[in-house]
Amino acid sequence: MVRINLLPVRVSKKKEAGKQQLALFAVVLVAGLLGNYFWGAARAGDLKAREAKLARTREDIAQLERIIGEVKNIKDAQQELQKKLDVLEKLKQGRTGPVRMLDELATVTPRQLWLTKLDEKAGAMNFAGSALSIDDVSEFMSKLKQSKYFTKVELKKTTAVKSTGRGERLVNFEITATAQYNPLAAEAAAAEPGKKG
Repeated sequence: MVRINLLPVRVSKKKEAGKQQLALFAVVLVAGLLGNYFWGAARAGDLKAREAKLARTREDIAQLERIIGEVKNIKDAQQELQKKLDVLEKLKQGRTGPVRMLDELATVTPRQLWLTKLDEKAGAMNFAGSALSIDDVSEFMSKLKQSKYFTKVELKKTTAVKSTGRGERLVNFEITATAQYNPLAAEAAAAEPGKKG
């Protein structure tokens, strides 16, 4: 009977199986590493795309903030210009308003009444003068009240005195009023609250 030693065959089969397992492990390991590499590269590419998008959004925001700043500067400049125009309009009214008001005052003053004092401060007028009778003072006040250049006309004081000339009696008076240098603007301002209400 012939005896065959099978031990080397078993060892070689075990070696072969071990080699195959090592090769399979190496393939799985390489596949895992390649998978991780490609997955990491994809994530890095996605991250770069998101960072680029974020950078573009920040640039857009910065550009919009610059535009908003420019619009605000334009609005500020527009308000400043409007203030200057308002000042110019007030100066224009201040130049022509007193002339028209004084012309109106000359028109409404009765012939037998003389103004000896005329003060104006911020539109508040103080008249002082003399008249031949209280009727002349009353007529003067009535015409002031009817005038569009004067409001809030009030008699402050009247005094009967003898004139030093011919012995006639005169009436000294003091009247206060508010001057309206631009009566059309005052009427428009008075009408606006009524429109809102």
